[in-house]
Amino acid sequence: MGKRINLTEQEISSIRGLYPIANKEVLSEQTMLEKVKKSYGEPCNGNNQIEEPSTKVEVRYIENIPISATFTLKAFFPSTKSGDEVYKESLLKMKEQIYADLRSNKIDDDYKITLINIEKVIGSASNYLSGPLQPTHGLYGRPMASVRLEEEPYLSLPKEGNSKWNQNMGYAESRWKKMVSFITNNGDSMGFSIGKQFKEPTTIESRITDTGGCTDEERNADVFKRPGQWVLIRGKVKLNIDIPEIEELKECAQGLKIIVGFFKEPETVDGIEIKKNVFEPNKGHSCDYATFTVYCNKVPVGISNMNNGIGRLKGKDSKMLMGLKQKNVFYRAPKNGDKVMSNGKKSGYQGFGDTVYSVISVSETKLDQILQNSKNGKINMQIRGTNGSATRNGGKVHGEAPMVCAYTIDEGGKTNIIYGPEEPFGSGQSSLNIPIESTASIGSFNPCVPIAVIE
Repeated sequence: MGKRINLTEQEISSIRGLYPIANKEVLSEQTMLEKVKKSYGEPCNGNNQIEEPSTKVEVRYIENIPISATFTLKAFFPSTKSGDEVYKESLLKMKEQIYADLRSNKIDDDYKITLINIEKVIGSASNYLSGPLQPTHGLYGRPMASVRLEEEPYLSLPKEGNSKWNQNMGYAESRWKKMVSFITNNGDSMGFSIGKQFKEPTTIESRITDTGGCTDEERNADVFKRPGQWVLIRGKVKLNIDIPEIEELKECAQGLKIIVGFFKEPETVDGIEIKKNVFEPNKGHSCDYATFTVYCNKVPVGISNMNNGIGRLKGKDSKMLMGLKQKNVFYRAPKNGDKVMSNGKKSGYQGFGDTVYSVISVSETKLDQILQNSKNGKINMQIRGTNGSATRNGGKVHGEAPMVCAYTIDEGGKTNIIYGPEEPFGSGQSSLNIPIESTASIGSFNPCVPIAVIE
């Protein structure tokens, strides 16, 4: 007959709070103790996935200007993965949530995130380091009852004062400091920094969590459901518009090219896959009133001639428009199946209503002017009907069709896409027949923040 285990009321209360419930019924305290004892320390042969970082942010605005954000971050540490990798994933996830909040408020500026205060830290380690160790906390975050630590399976485990136990507690204590160190050494590339007035946490708690005497990956997750290798940090960050220096912007923007055109079908330009224009409500573009001057920060950089109607091919308008054709304006050669003109001849440039676009290369001289006009590190693109080009309906031009993409090609041949490809006016938004003297925005970008890279 098995030995009977007698429990105090304090033990029973502690067990009820610390150990799992099966089949929605509370197991007897004796059964739970036996289950824990049988699964303790060995075998450590679980195969658990480490949880992804979890973050919660709340951004504070004053008159729709983001000022700061409070955050709670919980990061989980695998035994085989460096802490730096964990910190990077956690911080990028926090940044993603902050930026999502900004975008929901129609704010698309780039902000630098400065850590100014850590209010609370809880660092935890599993109760394993070269073998099981005595835990300080149970599964659900409550301190272990002293009477439990005087019973097996805990009584004979190494405890405070043991070199391995002290070393493991040191891991828990240092995790928040290592995150601060990571931001200090690596934060710039991620848009993070440590503020000059940074305040260390007022509340620091370190613990060794009961994971059955195993690492998180190898613990018996059926009994020890929650991981032990983690850090929870609550703090505050300051938000400031991140404005790079002119020289940095210039270096990023070297080799800037801008595509502006109408794409009847998808095409690849400079290795970039350009989707076809959606273009509502007419589901197409075929006119001779779409010659636009392209500006960057109000500096003219080139002309996009998107004319693809009948007048583009014959008549007095075509002579005038042909005079605007530049070497950086490319037309696709006619293909079999292109529509023919009323005179029975095919276009020497493109078919009626066909793809037509410009690739504008921005010179270094123009780039200097553009960046001098930048107030927030961004380049704002605009289009305006070119003076002297054909118009209709009393001096208006056709303006809802363009597909726009901005990119750079560096010396190594790598293409950095920094805007688009996209239709800045969307599908269904009518900028049809805009006055030739009017300027329309076609997007903005930070040349130092690529959205895609083509090797």
